[in-house]
Amino acid sequence: MSTTTEDTQESGHPADSAAPRLPLLDSGWNTSWTVPPARAGATGPERIRDLADSGYAALAVPRELGGAGEGLVGVAAAQRALGRVDPSAAIALNMHAFTVGLLADYWRRHRDTSWMLLEGIAGSGALVASAFAEPGGSPNFTASRSEAVPTTTGYRVTGVKFPCSLATTATLVCLTARVTGTEETILALVPRSSPGMEVRGEWASLGMTDSDTARLVLDDVAVDDRLVFHRGPADVVDENVIAGMSWFAVLLTATYHGVLSGLLDTAYEQTARTGAFGPRTALLGRATRELLTLGGACRQLGTDIESGTLGGPAALAAAMGLRASLSDTRDRVLSAVTPVMGSRLYGRGRRAAALLLDSLAVHHHPPSLLTCDEAVGAHCAGRGISFDPPG
Repeated sequence: MSTTTEDTQESGHPADSAAPRLPLLDSGWNTSWTVPPARAGATGPERIRDLADSGYAALAVPRELGGAGEGLVGVAAAQRALGRVDPSAAIALNMHAFTVGLLADYWRRHRDTSWMLLEGIAGSGALVASAFAEPGGSPNFTASRSEAVPTTTGYRVTGVKFPCSLATTATLVCLTARVTGTEETILALVPRSSPGMEVRGEWASLGMTDSDTARLVLDDVAVDDRLVFHRGPADVVDENVIAGMSWFAVLLTATYHGVLSGLLDTAYEQTARTGAFGPRTALLGRATRELLTLGGACRQLGTDIESGTLGGPAALAAAMGLRASLSDTRDRVLSAVTPVMGSRLYGRGRRAAALLLDSLAVHHHPPSLLTCDEAVGAHCAGRGISFDPPG
């Protein structure tokens, strides 16, 4: 079958699309960072590196430590803007933003030596991979299978992290491991070039294929004690777990809000080009209001967490509720958009089809959807929140 002009316009990297924007969905999302255009022919890792060099790497680092000083809502707005035009890069950098945001939050609360790590990230434009996920499908991402053996200068860590975004582009890797013979877990930043740390095989995914995601294998990797910025009991929901889940849920929601907004851009553009509105107007309106509501909830939760209005177990329950609602909203948006887009959602080389596949990944980020709903119910019932709900 020959390639039509329309096929050519919709093929290629999502960032190449000239689809119109939806001011209604953009309102309220404000950030100091602007998405730079993609270089022609740049690979996924090259695009990610270019984005880091454009100021993204230091976006969440406090100003007094050399960064842009963006808080949770500002970083979320940047994630949404990037997700709208470049989902693969957005989902990869989401892990950097989450990790650096969590580290900045930790420094603000403790004013400890973690400032050196943040200052180093800002000064060098270093990317930080978040190596928390491990093979096996456990819903409890706080329970690491990796082992940290104490040494005279720190630890030696052995384990497997998968899937891990920024696997080859990261300068630093944030990892968690359980200390051998104890009930303690460490959280540390480790140079990606450390001996014993190796990337093996890519992530064989259907979407997000340029996110530089792969398997990271750690074989007796030396971790200097000075790079360990947190120690605590394993499997305990403490302030760091709550802060981490809050940052992750807000940034993840903003990222996929951008991806789905990009899909709606394409749907509106196609409908306007053909002039075939009619009942399609109501379907597009339904999808738009779904995203309008989700975006408002995301920004409000981020604002409440930043201001301290919401904290503790309530913040954790709200964050996990937002994460589950994101998946539900994605499915409702696709249900409304599918009759409008038709076969374009199933055509090879189509931007709409690529965005559909990218959006499917939203269901597979931790914590699991069952865990999220269990957490909200447990909190409201006066019980403790667990990442290992009863089977």
